Amino acid sequence: MKVAIAGTGNVAQYLIEEFQAYGHEIAVLTRRKKLEEKEFEQRETDYSIPSLLAVLRDCDALVSTVADFAKPSVTTKVQLDMLEACRQSEKCKAFIPSEWTSNVEEYPEQLMFLADANKALHQRLKEERSVKWTIICNSWFADYIVPKQQRYLPDIGPLWPMDHINKLFTIFGNGNQLIDLTPVRDVAKAVAVLLDNKGPWEQYTYLSGDQLSWNDLFAIMKRRDPAWTSRKKTLADTIRQIADERSLESINEAQFEILSYAGASMFPKEKVQRQRAEYFQDIHFRTVEEILDEAAARPEDII
Repeated sequence: MKVAIAGTGNVAQYLIEEFQAYGHEIAVLTRRKKLEEKEFEQRETDYSIPSLLAVLRDCDALVSTVADFAKPSVTTKVQLDMLEACRQSEKCKAFIPSEWTSNVEEYPEQLMFLADANKALHQRLKEERSVKWTIICNSWFADYIVPKQQRYLPDIGPLWPMDHINKLFTIFGNGNQLIDLTPVRDVAKAVAVLLDNKGPWEQYTYLSGDQLSWNDLFAIMKRRDPAWTSRKKTLADTIRQIADERSLESINEAQFEILSYAGASMFPKEKVQRQRAEYFQDIHFRTVEEILDEAAARPEDII
């Protein structure tokens, strides 16, 4: 299968590697070529429908990683144009939009600053009959638990509660909220397999490597490295942060914290297990402990 990957960012790096390892032929879509020495085809596009139709001419599927949290409506317009290009294409009839998200099926209002844009995209997707599609739900990427030199994902500051430099872990509320964590590489492997599945896809595909609480995660880190310490941040602190309106960045940070309070970072186990048995029997989704073991054993590698 020939797969177009839209974007050249951090998630795309894992998709590129794992799609090729699986055996898919890939074409990477980009506004300008920037990965000059890589052994795969790059195709320039401005993401307009005519341009997308040209670059998708021989592709069977399109997987998007294009996203801009600062301009969600612009991102949605690009996603809708990708869907329309697939609809008009004679060959490219499978589409995975760029969400890589939480439990938006049961919590469509989360993340709050993305809700309106996502609602428009999801409504249009559910009306589509000629293009196969699914929204990938992987909750938090587990890779943030390891130092930045062992992942393609950059540090995201207080959006993630672990400060690796100071070994300070922020625990939200009582810390008992359950969250799912999934390694990006395992997500990429699963998508590679899903693309090859000839049957129908479900509207929401749930992937999970581990489900545990913030307290559980801190306990694991503390046991492995006693230098880790923790601090509490209450729900009231988070709400005040949104109400203060200090900056868009600060508001968005607080809205990420609301994810776990709302339960949107936790997946229904029965759906995860059912879809794993149906679509991903040959994929091993690594747990937090397994990721940390690999990181310790291979300190020079992207895990």
